[in-house]
Amino acid sequence: MKTRRGAGGLLPGLIALAALSGCAPEGTAATGAAEAFHRALAGSDMAAACSLLQPHTREETARSSDSGTCEDQLEKEKAKLTDPGNVLRTEQYGQDAFVQFENDAVFLAVSEGGWKVTAAGCKPNGEEAPYACEVGGR
Repeated sequence: MKTRRGAGGLLPGLIALAALSGCAPEGTAATGAAEAFHRALAGSDMAAACSLLQPHTREETARSSDSGTCEDQLEKEKAKLTDPGNVLRTEQYGQDAFVQFENDAVFLAVSEGGWKVTAAGCKPNGEEAPYACEVGGR
């Protein structure tokens, strides 16, 4: 399990901005990308799930696989990436977003012309490293 500290302190900044700017409305493109990622996993379409990962996250996921492919690693992680449940909230700040599901948290960033997942399978982990993530999160 990897710890999500945020890119350059991104997460603490997002939390601070939440108090100032509020949340983006549910149904945003970021929410759609997070939901599409989970639908692809649920449908065992690992190629589609990998295509929804931000390039660095996709490469990191492939490197962590014995076979060297993103698809194989997501297949191994699938059991840990349980049904996310309903979307509780989406927070969008510029080119970064956070989608909180009932059973998961997903971090996203604008990449390759759309929203891509940078970390998924994230659970609260405490103050110093607020989230531990199964996919991405470094």
